[in-house]
Amino acid sequence: MILVDNRNVTDPSINLAIEEYLVRHADCNGKDYLFLYINAPCIVLGKNQSIYREVNFNFLRSNQLKLCRRISGGGTVYQDKGNLNFAFIAAFANEKVNNYKFFNQLIIDALMEVGLHATMDARNNILYEEKKISGNAQFTDRKNLISHGTLLFDADLSLLRNSLEENEFQVFTKAPQSVQSSVTNIQPYVNRVSTAEELKDFITTFSKPESVFQFTEKQWEEIKNSAIEKFESYEWVYGRSPQTKIKKTEFEIVVEDGIVTALKFGNSNFEQLERELIGVKYCATEIKKSVAHYLDHGELFQMIF
Repeated sequence: MILVDNRNVTDPSINLAIEEYLVRHADCNGKDYLFLYINAPCIVLGKNQSIYREVNFNFLRSNQLKLCRRISGGGTVYQDKGNLNFAFIAAFANEKVNNYKFFNQLIIDALMEVGLHATMDARNNILYEEKKISGNAQFTDRKNLISHGTLLFDADLSLLRNSLEENEFQVFTKAPQSVQSSVTNIQPYVNRVSTAEELKDFITTFSKPESVFQFTEKQWEEIKNSAIEKFESYEWVYGRSPQTKIKKTEFEIVVEDGIVTALKFGNSNFEQLERELIGVKYCATEIKKSVAHYLDHGELFQMIF
């Protein structure tokens, strides 16, 4: 096992860019890589999910949390500094696809060493006493494969629930929806470690890495550019959402590739606004700007977004 050094970066966009760089460029001929990292507070969607169904709009409006999208499928997760992320990068092989136990056994064994008896369920989650402590997903380019997941150590579960709380309005989309699960932190049930950072250090030692992989400055620049140009771009975070129709009491709106393509209010006084919003990016910043010249723009903003 080769340990990946990310220079202790907690920026989720950079860490997501590192994952993609590794799966596309790492030399996995006869060796596997382990990447452990902790992110600053954020919400991370699966590659093919609709942001408008997965995330609570109160949080989208407030911009309290950074919104991100990873290269793998699976469901939406909340992360903060009480959450440990792990990623295994290996050469592609058919028998490794969806074989989460093959990768996660090291994590389960490490948890056992700190006093936690964890198991895996049929949905490839890691559980403790029937409660989810880790969700997992995979991505492959048919050369390498990444199998990655999360570990809830002492994350803010209240913020997790509020940020992913189902919205009151109707949402219609063919995008895959996250499966709601009962979750728990593992901190109260472990010994030998008291923080997510300490658990990271423990798993690092437990994995007995042969060496540490460090990016060259050229590679690091490529990763940082990818973080900005792809993982922080509107086109990736919002625009990858499949066509989504949002239906409230006051209006119906259709969003495709992150852009408003159809809008109809129940109130005929808003016909001009309907025309003005076609082609606008459907995110808090752009919608707020679009309604700013209306006297009741505060109420309009809350209504539309």
